[in-house]
Amino acid sequence: MSAFFTVMDKLITLFIYIIVGYFIKRKNVVDDKFMAGFIKFLMCVTLPALVINTFQIDYSGEMLKRGASIYFISLIIYVFSIFIAVLSGKALKISRPALGVWIFAVVFPNHCFMGWPVMSAVFGEEALFYAAFANLAFSTFAYTYGIYAIAKYGENDGGKVSFKKLIFTPINVSIVIGIALFVTGLRFPSSVANAISGIGNVTTPLAMIYCGMLLTGNKMREVFADWRVYALSLLRLIIIPALVFAFAGIFVKDPLVFAVLVIGHSMPVAGFCAMFAGEYGGDAVLASRFIFVSTLLCIITIPVFAVFVA
Repeated sequence: MSAFFTVMDKLITLFIYIIVGYFIKRKNVVDDKFMAGFIKFLMCVTLPALVINTFQIDYSGEMLKRGASIYFISLIIYVFSIFIAVLSGKALKISRPALGVWIFAVVFPNHCFMGWPVMSAVFGEEALFYAAFANLAFSTFAYTYGIYAIAKYGENDGGKVSFKKLIFTPINVSIVIGIALFVTGLRFPSSVANAISGIGNVTTPLAMIYCGMLLTGNKMREVFADWRVYALSLLRLIIIPALVFAFAGIFVKDPLVFAVLVIGHSMPVAGFCAMFAGEYGGDAVLASRFIFVSTLLCIITIPVFAVFVA
């Protein structure tokens, strides 16, 4: 039970950051232009710094092997999640413009912005090393099939999708750099390493503040009156992580690797869902509702799963 309250305490801290972001956007302290620059700053500066800093540890062939196993197991999880998303969307008769958003929301968790802070806070910095490999699997599907799904069912056919641009993101490049530094044993000078560490450390509060700003585009009455947000949250926050817990436990024996897989897939809807929906013709309003409600409800569900994997 102590694990439950430990995780709850960390999540409340993260949710306070979200509330701050919500109110500074609601009160027009910041505007949409600021948000656009803010997300670029996170994606291009602080998150890559966090990734590189995570890999600045002594090389271990066993750790690299475990990281690779997380990548491939995560790929399998995403494949099965796609089947669940497509079948559930059709069974629930989700309308065409919303179906791509539904699929993306069911399949892809908020792995970086919420998953990494939670895993770091609960399981320590070593968890981020493995989480980086899981994020590679996220990138493999989210920036390819995820965008394809939204564009396929979008109202404006989504336009042209540059998969090359989406795959070679600063985060993915930083993961490759980090792995190279890890394997070769190369280290930055202390002054550079301290700067990278300092920049990476601001990622957690800033990412949560951005999530809060993203949630301001909805009227609360309309959000909670939409039955789809509850059906989605059931799949995203309970059913999929429960399946991961049940089946990954059969093949994964390392407790930290197992915890990273379960907690990573128990996160709420990825913030990219709303951004991609807006860009590729999906239902961006519905996407932001999914993000808001699943983020709110995860304060209850994540501690429960953390108790079983801690």
